[in-house]
Amino acid sequence: MTEPSQTVDSVAGAQLAKAFLAGILERMDIRAEVSLREDDDRITLDIETEEIERVIGRRGQVVDALQHLVGKHLARQRTEERQKPVVVDAGGYRQKQIERLEALALRMAERVVDEGMPVELAPMSAHDRRIIHMALAERPDVRTESEGQGDGRHVVVLPAAAE
Repeated sequence: MTEPSQTVDSVAGAQLAKAFLAGILERMDIRAEVSLREDDDRITLDIETEEIERVIGRRGQVVDALQHLVGKHLARQRTEERQKPVVVDAGGYRQKQIERLEALALRMAERVVDEGMPVELAPMSAHDRRIIHMALAERPDVRTESEGQGDGRHVVVLPAAAE
């Protein structure tokens, strides 16, 4: 999953992004409704469809690509300075992914505490790594580090350093 990469500076810009996303889905031959939701810190374009698997893709790759395309489109449209990040979501995928990653982090922390050995997680995006780091940040019994390069970058959960 990627972090919001582009921002939008107005309601008109958000509407433009919504229409752009709806057009992409139409060209993909996916019947879907796109709704726009604005919070204090972001604008979310929610996709509702019966073909949710096609919209999300394997490990969120399609929804991430859609978000990237919307972001690129918005980058050409920006005119004002005040901006909010735009997130593309489908069927609540983003929140479910956060919950899965937090649960994974807690399970791995328990394993590290029980076994006393570090655990390497699978490679993941910077956004996903940040969720893991944040989920374990307050635990005094473990610590996390990111290791590797590029697509191989991953989180390692380690026992807390003895002081």
